[in-house]
Amino acid sequence: MTVINNLEAIKNVLNEENASLIELKNSFYNLREGLVKKVSVEEINSTLLTIEKLSSNFKKVENLRAQLISTLCLEENIENKLESIINYFSKRDYEIALLFSELVKNLKELVGEIDLLSNIISFQSNLNNFIYQILNPESITNSKTYSQKGSRMNKDLTSRSWRG
Repeated sequence: MTVINNLEAIKNVLNEENASLIELKNSFYNLREGLVKKVSVEEINSTLLTIEKLSSNFKKVENLRAQLISTLCLEENIENKLESIINYFSKRDYEIALLFSELVKNLKELVGEIDLLSNIISFQSNLNNFIYQILNPESITNSKTYSQKGSRMNKDLTSRSWRG
């Protein structure tokens, strides 16, 4: 494959990869919004299925890009590192250098969206645990106040309770 054909293939793959990342980011945003709005389990599952399909497609495109870049690095004697590749393209084909910088930006935005989703899920889990403990005092003290027969057990729980 000639270098010119390879460059055109790299442009096409980078465009597809950037589009895939934007779709993935939007799907994670939709998932986050669905969780916050407490949509149905079916809707959440549908969004998760979409994310799974988009992730699979992204992985295929990413592997193709890696192969094309690896081939170009061998042909042009470039070190196969992001910095070296961007330096090469900034001199050779500025459009591809811009596509790479857009790829990095889209990856950072996707990671940010995933982190935000993770924080929301963690917060919701902690909130659920807190509410459970408030509604079920036994979970806080780990002590029973009634015996199996239903009679009250005299336990001094003041040492375990909260003091403000």
